[in-house]
Amino acid sequence: MAEKSTVQENQILVDWLTFSSKIDSIETAQQLLGLTEVSWQHMERGRNGYRQRIMFDNISILYDGADDMGICVDMSGSGCRAFESFSTRSWEALFSDILDDDYNISRCDCAFDDHTGLLDIDVIQDDTDDHHYVSKSRIWNVQYGSEGTTIYHGSQRSDMLIRIYDKAAEQGLDGAHWVRVELQMRNNIASGFVAGAISRPIGEQFRGVLHNYLRYVVPTADTNMSRWPMTAYWEELLVSVERVSCWSAPGVDYTVFKLADLVVNQWGNAIDCYLSIFGVEDLILQLGKRSIRRSPKYERLKQEHEAFRRLGGALHYETDS
Repeated sequence: MAEKSTVQENQILVDWLTFSSKIDSIETAQQLLGLTEVSWQHMERGRNGYRQRIMFDNISILYDGADDMGICVDMSGSGCRAFESFSTRSWEALFSDILDDDYNISRCDCAFDDHTGLLDIDVIQDDTDDHHYVSKSRIWNVQYGSEGTTIYHGSQRSDMLIRIYDKAAEQGLDGAHWVRVELQMRNNIASGFVAGAISRPIGEQFRGVLHNYLRYVVPTADTNMSRWPMTAYWEELLVSVERVSCWSAPGVDYTVFKLADLVVNQWGNAIDCYLSIFGVEDLILQLGKRSIRRSPKYERLKQEHEAFRRLGGALHYETDS
């Protein structure tokens, strides 16, 4: 069983960011990101028309494309969490820089996480199926599966896609309430959103964009749906969103127990084979001589564990078997 989320307050966070530059090099991109002291890995292949890339914790710098492509920085959701944990810079500082004319923001995902029970995913699913909503997009979709329900307004090809889904079910968090409302924005909409989020509180910006593109409504006798009143839950959502004054930065969720699970269950067979051939002493010797730079993630984890032990704590890892 997965560990329950410890986050109690609703929050707004960056969950994807992609931007490109024709003036930056790999080194200046690393400086821009505030990630010059971490261990970047060279990947076997690039993507999106770039032949090469380097990566750190799902943050990619892509390069060696056509002459006019420059470099591209691409952060997935977990890459955004790594930026928050290891960068020397803030989102606000990064956003201010990439709003310059020398940069092009091609994608920005911004998510509102409901942990307090504002939204019932089953009610939203029913209202979507019944078309009790007003949306700028005529495209909608509801997907069901083992990882919960996901509702889409817009398409993956459009510059605005709104995604509402049961994040707790996706993460296997039994008993937790976690519904995410996500704006996936591209090109001019992404740039406009980032610019607005710098000049005013993020909650106001998120609320304004969400209300402009989508609202769930209560049917009346009026034939004009745009005049139908909003549902109580959508009004409460917009009020709660507007109260959020700044970006949240939850960072990397990485615990000692996740480390133990990774070593034992994912790397266990390789480690067991190595030990049977070379022995424990050789493994310790080779680890001490390794050439790769130590990861800040694991260094931080060691420091936290040492502090925990100084306070008299003790940890014991057990597998589910």
